[in-house]
Amino acid sequence: MFFAAAAVSAAAQEGGGAARPGALARMGGLVEQPAEGPACLFLNMQGRVPAEALADTPAQVSRMLRIAATLETLEGAPADPLAAVRERLEGGGVAAIVGVCDAPGLPTLLIAPESRWALVNVAALAADAPSAETLAARVRKGQWRAFAHLMGAAESAFEHCLMKPVHSLADLDALTAPSVCPEPFGRIIANAGRLGARPIRAVPYRRACEEGWAPAPTNDVQQAIWDEVRARAAD
Repeated sequence: MFFAAAAVSAAAQEGGGAARPGALARMGGLVEQPAEGPACLFLNMQGRVPAEALADTPAQVSRMLRIAATLETLEGAPADPLAAVRERLEGGGVAAIVGVCDAPGLPTLLIAPESRWALVNVAALAADAPSAETLAARVRKGQWRAFAHLMGAAESAFEHCLMKPVHSLADLDALTAPSVCPEPFGRIIANAGRLGARPIRAVPYRRACEEGWAPAPTNDVQQAIWDEVRARAAD
């Protein structure tokens, strides 16, 4: 409900205060403008945990924080995960990278905020031979923790937030929240902006047509708005 209300509030600001459902319907409903600027990349560089298990975190980041986040999987585990992360950063289009690797000898998390990368190490998370389900849960928590640290979040005051101090695998397992709590969201969003990432906008379809980026209409209301705006522009 919180995020739905926030989306409607944002739409109200974008659409001149038309936040009521009826007003939004008359304007064609809400559509999302594709995010501009670099995205936050979750880079899968291992095969022990299925890639499908790693997709939840970037999806949550995009949905909850309105920050563009994607998952990319490399074919074959690189011998040097740090070099692979640096190479991907140099390729451009990336605000920051959370890499998931399987590298014996490295700690569970490596955070380099000044260099815009972090690593989640499956090998260290599997040190006590957990079940596949427990390991996947640890990796997802590690993805969130790495991302939040990378984006400027710190320890949370919320009792069960994933940003509580973790000094052992047992501490990590004791954190029951599925994602980071809302407390650091403002800092994360602000940090993403400093890295050039722009927020995903939800605006009325009419506004999208007037700005020139609206997708093709999908219903009669949108079609009428589409035709009206295009006809007005042609005059």
